[in-house]
Amino acid sequence: MRRLALLCLVLTGGCAALGGVDDGTSVSYGSTSAGHLRNAVELPVLGDGYRIPEPWASRGLRYGTEELVGTIVRAGRRLAVEDAAAVLYVADLSPRRGGPSAWHRSHQAGRDADLNFLALDDAGAPITPSTVMLPFHDGVTAPGPDGKVRHFDVDRNWLLVRALLEDPASEVQWLFISEPLKARLLAHARELGEPLEVLARAEAILQQPGDSLPHDDHLHLRIYCPASDRSLGCRDRGPQRWLKKTWKYGEPSAVAAAGKLPPPGPMCTVMSARVLAGR
Repeated sequence: MRRLALLCLVLTGGCAALGGVDDGTSVSYGSTSAGHLRNAVELPVLGDGYRIPEPWASRGLRYGTEELVGTIVRAGRRLAVEDAAAVLYVADLSPRRGGPSAWHRSHQAGRDADLNFLALDDAGAPITPSTVMLPFHDGVTAPGPDGKVRHFDVDRNWLLVRALLEDPASEVQWLFISEPLKARLLAHARELGEPLEVLARAEAILQQPGDSLPHDDHLHLRIYCPASDRSLGCRDRGPQRWLKKTWKYGEPSAVAAAGKLPPPGPMCTVMSARVLAGR
């Protein structure tokens, strides 16, 4: 029996849980719209460079895999370093055990997170998000419940996107966003002279979804299944990897137009929640 347990650990790479063998790390099962979560990690309401404001803090949707929570924590810390005025306001992740919720069709497997766009007030100063997500039409919202409009902060939202795309331990599959807001971000990145590789990655991963609302009121982060969870039933939907090398041979627009499925297999990044959070 002991040999069988050791064999299970070897076959799963010691990454997660299988039956009675459990190393305590999180496991994402199924797809993001038909899945669940084991050994979830809770994202604290307050951290370096990020906050979970109301009403999202009270919903009980603050759970994800170690990889997802680590990605958010690191993005907040990077924003705090790059711009002290930039605060990442996090909305919903997943229920503690995953599965459906009253607010989302997806967010079931601990690999999705909604992030409020960073915004400015009429005077150009950073402003907290509204208590309801407001669409940014032409970069400006209608007045929220507090009577204030909000302007899309293209500079700080690009800092956020870049931090997510360049995360050192997790691989982002999608950043769902409306096409007009994506265009604003990419135009800003080009004006900054961002490297072609970064532009190509952003153009491939920033996408307006075709089966839901356009995401003009928030940024939806989705990460790939950790390699350790795939043998246990975690399922990615869509391309298994972005076109990493296309940027060497063409302009960023070629990435979106290539129409080829990338090769499978992001690297296994198995770290404890404490390590992922940088503690």
